[in-house]
Amino acid sequence: MWTITLRDLQFRWRQFAIAVVGAGLAFALALVLTGMSAGFRHEARATVDAIGAGAWVVPTGVEGPFTSASTMPADLVTQISGGGQAEPLIEFGTVVRRPDGDEVNVNVLGHSIGRLGDPAWGRAPVSLPPGQAVVDERLGAEEGDMVSIASRELRVVDVVRDRTYFAGTPSVFVSLEEAQAIGFEGAPLATAFVTRGVPTQTPQGFEVVSNDDVREDMIRPLGGAVRSIDLTRLLTWLLAIVVIGSVTYLSALERLRDFAVLKAVGGSPRRLMLSLSAQAVLASLLAAALGGVVAQALKPTFPLPIVIEPAAYLVLPLIAIAVGIVASLAAMRRVISVDPALAFSGG
Repeated sequence: MWTITLRDLQFRWRQFAIAVVGAGLAFALALVLTGMSAGFRHEARATVDAIGAGAWVVPTGVEGPFTSASTMPADLVTQISGGGQAEPLIEFGTVVRRPDGDEVNVNVLGHSIGRLGDPAWGRAPVSLPPGQAVVDERLGAEEGDMVSIASRELRVVDVVRDRTYFAGTPSVFVSLEEAQAIGFEGAPLATAFVTRGVPTQTPQGFEVVSNDDVREDMIRPLGGAVRSIDLTRLLTWLLAIVVIGSVTYLSALERLRDFAVLKAVGGSPRRLMLSLSAQAVLASLLAAALGGVVAQALKPTFPLPIVIEPAAYLVLPLIAIAVGIVASLAAMRRVISVDPALAFSGG
């Protein structure tokens, strides 16, 4: 039986290759969508970790510092105690003009002390002087370039990676004073406060939120996009089933007389079904391998962060096997119903 299956694959290798390529592209798209969804959480985690806060202090009732437009006097920081060093923070979205004249949407983050001096976001906190900025590489600026924000010229002193949020929008890190000058015309305001530990006392009308809460706050505006991605990913799995299933079914139709002969000479329906299922599963596994390679090649071409975690590659073969089995069901049903008398017909 397996010899016949392999011979059939050799005879119909073009159909088999079409199924592998078609399903492989579907698997690649599914992997990219999985990486896109994971990328939203990855960029939120990386940005929050870069700030290095132990806790955040925001107005009561505010979901988080990244999705609210609330401001408060920066000197309220003196009323925060019990959590180690506390400092004001400013966050807002704006537009940066690059040296080539193009304008790019960015997120500006300003605070007085941060892990800003080291390209790897080193361990020693250092001050970032006014007039200087650390930018994410997606901004498209190089170290030493001059960029313009609200008519203020900033020199790029460092370029870092994985410092984006809100679906790939690059971050620009500046000093607190610089952020106040850009966003509030120099007014001593803040949009949140960060502390090294968990404070025990906050100003009236404020509450403490954790880093996990802040990460969820950053992801919340992307909830609709994540649901759309998940739905599209489901459709790609269905597409892979249709591609492999259609080729397997056509192969079964072309081999009906062969199956009738095998059944007439005592071939069990179970072995015939295993033959078809093995073809579909093999095609699906090869498509999964092709999809993994294509997905890796496609990652750099997307403007959004694509993070395909190792677990996705480990689960992919299992999904491929399931796709192959489901895809072969229609063909197996057709083989089971074939009449052995067809082997002796003259048609």
